[in-house]
Amino acid sequence: MSATRAPLPAEPSRVAALVVPVFAAVAALTVFRGTLAYFFAQDDFAGLARGRGLLPALEGPWRYISGQLYFAVMARLAGLDPLPYRAVSLAAHAATAALLGLVLRRWQAPYAALIGAVFFAVHPALFTAIYSVSGIGEILAGLFAIATIWALLRGDAVRWVAVPAFVLSLVCKESTVLLPVAALVMPRPRDETPARRTLDPVVWALMACAALYIVSFVVRGSFGIRGSIDPNAAYAVRFDSTLIDNLLTYAGWAANFTIATVGAYTDAVDRSVFLWGSAALVAVGLGCLQPSLRARGFAFGVAIFIAFLLPVLPLAHHTYHYYLSSPLLGAGIAIGAVSDWALAAARRAPVPAPTAGRKARTATAPLGAPLAPLGLAATVAVVAALIVNGALLVRKIEMYPFIDPELRSEAVVDRARIARNVYDDLRSGPLPANVTLRFWSPASIERERDAGHDAGVESYWERNVRSALLDGLGVRVMFPAVKRVEFVRAFEPAGDTLRWAVYLPTGRLKVADSAELGAVLRARSSP
Repeated sequence: MSATRAPLPAEPSRVAALVVPVFAAVAALTVFRGTLAYFFAQDDFAGLARGRGLLPALEGPWRYISGQLYFAVMARLAGLDPLPYRAVSLAAHAATAALLGLVLRRWQAPYAALIGAVFFAVHPALFTAIYSVSGIGEILAGLFAIATIWALLRGDAVRWVAVPAFVLSLVCKESTVLLPVAALVMPRPRDETPARRTLDPVVWALMACAALYIVSFVVRGSFGIRGSIDPNAAYAVRFDSTLIDNLLTYAGWAANFTIATVGAYTDAVDRSVFLWGSAALVAVGLGCLQPSLRARGFAFGVAIFIAFLLPVLPLAHHTYHYYLSSPLLGAGIAIGAVSDWALAAARRAPVPAPTAGRKARTATAPLGAPLAPLGLAATVAVVAALIVNGALLVRKIEMYPFIDPELRSEAVVDRARIARNVYDDLRSGPLPANVTLRFWSPASIERERDAGHDAGVESYWERNVRSALLDGLGVRVMFPAVKRVEFVRAFEPAGDTLRWAVYLPTGRLKVADSAELGAVLRARSSP
């Protein structure tokens, strides 16, 4: 495979060439800037713990950059300040959107490329990946994947950059492993011979990297893949209706992205979007049959979407929005192709006929030709609508309250707020060295009892705080003096090396030793 863009009559200026990527990056920063306000939570603490040596380092290359190296470097640079971590995630997403814009310009006019890049940049399904520090793996995998595609489109020695870029993508997250297969349908120059396409050494190198990665991944049994045949395993795979349910859910989430139609944002098989997913798949099938769309990259975008989604379709217990982070790059390519096809009429210009006296004929202007006023207005309206819709929907997802008005429906945001409350209250007073910290929430137990639920089992409120702190590992990351963290459901007096963290469902807490807490409880129980 060689350079895939047909020669253009005129190249845009350097300034004009930057318009699409800059606008796409600004759109991404505008819509998802809210992530900068939040703390760490849940899986974030696993990466932080590995970076600080509280958990064993990851073995082998699998997710080494995103799960080990990134957190080790950031631990030295940023410590426990969440802002730099979140800024890196947001900047990496903006860079991905910008690079997608550059890629789209190889097949599409700048206006269409802008629509496709902005569609990706502001899609609300990216919320979880960007609002979670541990989502950096999804973001970096997509960034290096689009860098691989950008390099493949070049016609010089820089094309070989595709190989290390692809390897970096795989070391961040394995979901992009089928990129070389999708690249087989990438639009190519008309004068490229079949032999040249088949013998392209860069593509063969990418294929070899993918094959080696898959073999090593299976042989090592990474992430419990050997146990995936067990239906109760965390990463259990099923080749039954699970495939269809997940496909319709992911396709539905990609197609249903407006604030007027998105009713909920939950990570599970979502039958409410199956109709959206079915309609999207039919439209995609019809679009792939159109040569004019294929020439603009539509089929390639569909191939990228499917290739990046295939590794997670069989997962029986994991249907998550953040798995769309990389596939949505393909959706952006496809949307750009449709936009270019729709705006093509607005770029038609009269061309003088070769014979004097004959009427001028109408021909399609080059990709850099300006749009007619109506086409330009339509482009501005679509881009503005995408950005406003993305900003409003992301804000809605971020702020939508739960049963308790101080909690949030979206787990990533809710648990980051809880972890921040725990951190603020624990650091308000010194903790003795090598202390054991027992978390106990009588308020949560009482809330379950008042609601008529079984107060003898762990309540949602208790489980939510425990999950926010990753079963207590987060506390040990934040406070090295804490040797052990326990979550209990009753008070039992203990020694001097133990402290009680009596907490509310919001994570607000008070710390006391056994004597202090016992005295309070006796005072409350006395008449």
